[in-house]
Amino acid sequence: MNILGVKSTTSVTENLQKVSVRLRSTIAPQGTLNTQVEATDKVSISNEAQKKLSSELSSTMRNNARGATSPQAKQVDTRTEIEKKIDQLKEDIKELQAQRRELIGDNSEEAELQRKVLDHQITMLNTQLISLLKIQKETQK
Repeated sequence: MNILGVKSTTSVTENLQKVSVRLRSTIAPQGTLNTQVEATDKVSISNEAQKKLSSELSSTMRNNARGATSPQAKQVDTRTEIEKKIDQLKEDIKELQAQRRELIGDNSEEAELQRKVLDHQITMLNTQLISLLKIQKETQK
């Protein structure tokens, strides 16, 4: 019995193709730094992306010219690693809960399985969160 070409030597040899690969270095060797290196890559960008990039660059340049920094850059994050992990876990739990709410009303087997997976993930994250909260409480004593 031959299933999908298993144990067939011809199926392997028929699917082989000859491939020719040519590599050309665009980096000049150290001894020939004065020679010109030719670049052959071309990149195109859509008009929308070009406008967005232009506006982002111009706003960054204006801010740098004024010597201004964003208020967020001035603030130093003084939270401990545990506090950062706690906040991240809370955000992850909220995202999973939102995904679970989207499945309300869907009575398919796939949705039921997805709800079980989400419930399991939420339970695991809650357990981690409780553990970190206990550690945080102990370190504050």
